[in-house]
Amino acid sequence: MNDLTKMNPEHLKVLQSLNEIEYDEPLYYHFASIMGDTRFDRAKVRRIVRHLARKGLAKYAKGLWTDEGTPAGSGYAITDEGKKLLERSE
Repeated sequence: MNDLTKMNPEHLKVLQSLNEIEYDEPLYYHFASIMGDTRFDRAKVRRIVRHLARKGLAKYAKGLWTDEGTPAGSGYAITDEGKKLLERSE
């Protein structure tokens, strides 16, 4: 289990960005959309998201497609463990 006391506000902000929209399936976000939501630069978003993924709070997928059927590249989504951590932070 991840310790909430070890999460800094920037990590929580990125995690909240990954949790913006609730769907039946995970919604994967590009770095650019996370950057727009958090106002962090690309290097910071990349570092934080990858850290969250190593901790099991976010997950990576490649070969993503839009609803219109066009390639969308890769992205990150929040995991159930990440959602639980956010619930405890409120």
